[in-house]
Amino acid sequence: MRNFVIFIFVALSFFSTAEPVPYQIDLNKGSVNLVPYVEYNIGNDDPLEAPPIEGWSSLTEDFIKLGYDQRVHWFRFGLNNRNPNPTSLYVELDNALLDNVTFYILNNGKVRSVQNLGDNYNFKLRPVLQESFVIPVSLLAGETIEVYIAVQSEGTVNFPLVLWQKEVFQQQENYDRLMAGLFIGIILAAIFAYVIVYVFSQSQNAILDAFLMLSLLMITLTMNGYAFHYIWPDYPLMQQHAVFLFSCIAMGCSALLARNYISSVYEQHPLTRSFLFIAIASVLIIPLTFYLSYQWGLYLIMAAAIVICSFHIYSGFWLWKQGVHEDQDLNLGIAVLLATMLFIAVNSFTQANLPFTNLDLLQLAMLVIVSILSVSMIKRQIERDKNTTLQINDVDVELTDDLQTQLAEQNLELQLTLRELEDRNTELEKINTLDALSGIHNRRHFDKRIQAEIRRSRRELSPLSLIMFDIDHFKSVNDKFGHVAGDEVIRTVAHIAEELLNRSSDEVFRYGGEEFAILLPNTEISGADMLAQKVRENIESASIATSSGNVKCTVSLGVACTGKEHNLSPEQFVECADKALYAAKSQGRNCVVVQKIEE
Repeated sequence: MRNFVIFIFVALSFFSTAEPVPYQIDLNKGSVNLVPYVEYNIGNDDPLEAPPIEGWSSLTEDFIKLGYDQRVHWFRFGLNNRNPNPTSLYVELDNALLDNVTFYILNNGKVRSVQNLGDNYNFKLRPVLQESFVIPVSLLAGETIEVYIAVQSEGTVNFPLVLWQKEVFQQQENYDRLMAGLFIGIILAAIFAYVIVYVFSQSQNAILDAFLMLSLLMITLTMNGYAFHYIWPDYPLMQQHAVFLFSCIAMGCSALLARNYISSVYEQHPLTRSFLFIAIASVLIIPLTFYLSYQWGLYLIMAAAIVICSFHIYSGFWLWKQGVHEDQDLNLGIAVLLATMLFIAVNSFTQANLPFTNLDLLQLAMLVIVSILSVSMIKRQIERDKNTTLQINDVDVELTDDLQTQLAEQNLELQLTLRELEDRNTELEKINTLDALSGIHNRRHFDKRIQAEIRRSRRELSPLSLIMFDIDHFKSVNDKFGHVAGDEVIRTVAHIAEELLNRSSDEVFRYGGEEFAILLPNTEISGADMLAQKVRENIESASIATSSGNVKCTVSLGVACTGKEHNLSPEQFVECADKALYAAKSQGRNCVVVQKIEE
């Protein structure tokens, strides 16, 4: 099939209409919206068939929004590298819920590459392991390429199309992951708190609150692609139905919560039977969604959710009229969720361009619901403590051992929750110190570590060694094998250096580009020299397998060491190692030079 598609593209190159004016790549821009440079068309039913020859038109908006349309949508644009050097960029479709996305890259009418992506394929098959759909594009100096994209999905065909410089993309990705980590940490901490309350109080409502928040969290993780990336990467079918599954669970939990509360106020009221029926119906909807198309399944879930939310709001008004003004937190949270679903419906089923995405709306609603439920839980706890104090004053007795135990348990709950939050923050900070390409620590972490280790070296009067090294003639590797192969060389060199470290205190860092640093606390210059020689020898003997063939490379290393008789700043220490590195390059590369620090 792939050979057939390539043949069709070659044949079409002789008959196709005028190509779109290519975008002139400007390296001064970290990211560019490609939609104004894109032409659009409707194809046949199979994205692997040839694109249409005629009927291409320009898009009038800055955002691709075609709604629910299961036809094959074709997009094409050109890229021209007007820079004197080769460049490697990313093209991103920022929508994690597209079923089929096929990229075709052409040069002079010949197909250079074809890449099939989408939720119908295993996540690990993507060329860039990213939640959105990202394709690396490499261009030689002065080269022009054409990119064709075929998109077919049962969900909404809505997405921005952005051209990124790789380093800018990685910086934005690190920021997005930090924000997502903070959001996930807050929700998980709330879920953990509900579970702790259930463990110590055996409150059914607490565990239902936990499952409700967990279901909403799983919906957001499915929509932003994190669930497909980290939880079920080998199960595309789960990715396609997870929203329906966890929506049904969330509806069932909210119905049971409402039933429990109403039955605690008015036993055997008809509303309790209604909410029980809703909870059962929510479970029965789950197998039905597997037989419906994604669009009709979404219609069904949205309709059921609106009905359930309406029941919640009606029960809240009814209880208010009956004089029950307390514990309306669930109904208030459901009202927020209903308003959110209405906005999502407008965003998904109309051409209105709201200034926020469905995912943003859902995450904001979850934070509001967590805040409402948490405040309500704290309020109930305060009232429970107040009632306990009043009872103690009425009987005029001292605090009993049981109450002391209860207070100790409550204190333990708070400590466990705070510890969970601290662990989440520590984990997020650790992720933020890693280099996205090589997997080792980045320059930011290096700057912190070298300052701390120099202080400890002075305090303990112990030696501290630093090895700076970079890959020889790395530019020629990129020029000959391409930037994708160059990235693999950087990853392999980092892995080899990391494997040669014997102590947990020793660390290797990506200092920048193809340059690395190894920090060796409590290590004399002779030990650092010996390690540097091992690194050089192992890298020289390695044959690095890439998509463009096996690559051989060497490294040049500079070694510096400071002891108790020196008082160097981090900048001066790095400069000493850099001088040694430059000396190694001057001596013909693929060697180690030791820089002696004058007292």
